[in-house]
Amino acid sequence: MKKSKTGLVRWLDATGHSFRGIRACWEHEAAFRQDVLLSIVLFILSFFLARSAEQWLLLVFPLFLILIVELLNSAVENV
Repeated sequence: MKKSKTGLVRWLDATGHSFRGIRACWEHEAAFRQDVLLSIVLFILSFFLARSAEQWLLLVFPLFLILIVELLNSAVENV
């Protein structure tokens, strides 16, 4: 039986795989690059538009959701 990685080593490997996936998505998906750049602009604007912490969260949460969905879409396309 193969000895599997556990603990911190497994976590570091998973983090490395995640970063490689994000980098591949950045390099190969124009829609992801556009979403990231737009999210950065809107994230900065959210600090000026929100009047409370709750409003800020309501403005920022969809930005992260868009990026997550785009990453999932790219993963499905590659599979």
